[in-house]
Amino acid sequence: MEKMNVEVVSRKTIKPSSPTPHHLRTFNLSALDQDVLAIHYGSVIFFYPSDNATSNTCQKSRSLQNSLSEILPHFYPLAGQLMDAVTIHCNDEGACFIEAKSRSRLRDILANPDPDLLKELVPSTDPKAIRSTLACILLVQLTSFSCGGTAVAISVSQKFADASSFCTFIQSWTAISGREYGGVELPKLVGASLLPPLDTVFTSVPPPPSTRNCTTKRFVFGEPQIANLKGRVAKAIRQQDVRDADIVLATILRCAARSKQGSDSSSGSRMSALLNVVNLRKRMVPPLPGNTVGNLVMKYAVMFQENELQLPQLVSKMKTEFTNVCNDKVKGIKSEKGYNEMLESRKQIAELLNGKSQDINTYTCTNLCGYPFHEVDFGWGKPTWVTSPSDFKNRIVLLDSKWGGIEAWVTLDQQQMDIFERDRELLAVASLNPNVLNYSRI
Repeated sequence: MEKMNVEVVSRKTIKPSSPTPHHLRTFNLSALDQDVLAIHYGSVIFFYPSDNATSNTCQKSRSLQNSLSEILPHFYPLAGQLMDAVTIHCNDEGACFIEAKSRSRLRDILANPDPDLLKELVPSTDPKAIRSTLACILLVQLTSFSCGGTAVAISVSQKFADASSFCTFIQSWTAISGREYGGVELPKLVGASLLPPLDTVFTSVPPPPSTRNCTTKRFVFGEPQIANLKGRVAKAIRQQDVRDADIVLATILRCAARSKQGSDSSSGSRMSALLNVVNLRKRMVPPLPGNTVGNLVMKYAVMFQENELQLPQLVSKMKTEFTNVCNDKVKGIKSEKGYNEMLESRKQIAELLNGKSQDINTYTCTNLCGYPFHEVDFGWGKPTWVTSPSDFKNRIVLLDSKWGGIEAWVTLDQQQMDIFERDRELLAVASLNPNVLNYSRI
């Protein structure tokens, strides 16, 4: 596919429709946010086909800007600026809003989704926007295509919001866009009131994720293939509550470990680590409401020997580690013991990401499955396609496919990917970058 040729038409800031009260001008982040780098943004792109009734891009842009201004007072930290590792100055400076246009047609993009080209649609990768809004929490980009279709890409700093918070914000924003004020879910902002930042000086901060010598590929796991794997794994480990996402993730990890050995003949038998997260909301004592907004996830590591685990054993190990974290750490997270365990866990994760253990391959996963992103309607219908590619090394991003199954973006070292994308076990259950148009009408 030829270069998309995305041209930025304008960059502006959208301020809240009403000022943030003086007593809310400082928002203190929690211990869970302390080590998240400011450059980390969670981004999702929503693609919308041309709609003759609302195909005027200017109208869409005005509608987005007006509704964004109206929702920001309820999510006031998103209109503020990061001051340091644990503080947002809620000064109503506003969110960054970018308008862009492309000479490409939407159908050409969906026929062969290219992660390098998709990056042009994401505001957090726009160098001028980053330079001018270095401490910005929220960035939005509206891109119009020559066919009348559009893409809305939203980037939120992970210092403030996890996937659940991102979804709560989007649902509230779209409710206001459609003038459904009764459907606006007002957020419960907690920050440091839930978990104050740790007093301990933490020097082993994880480095920025690498994109050097990496390549990203998209794989789609179909529903029948996932169901077949689930049945086999559930029977082998005698557990029926196996999640689709765990099956897909374990398959990717097994094949990635095998491809790593194939691309590095000197590696021998090595350990791998999966850095996963658990959503704290339902698992704390007492549980938190679903509309609690913040970075309310706990990271934990799943260690496994690359050449020992079969798929059922790997799924079982992932489930066991998840259960142990929920039972042993999450429930007591606010206690002194819980704080100490959090500190030790942070040290372990930082060491894994810093590569201090050269014999360990560390993978991270962003699991967006289960969130209703395919229902996001800003007033001109539901999206044709939703995606969230990443180009960070050893990153796996999972999303529900609109047509069933799971879509996975996998980023690996180039040599490793050359082997991974040809893995027979992987290709038996997943399609490599299938045409989105096979499932939808544009």
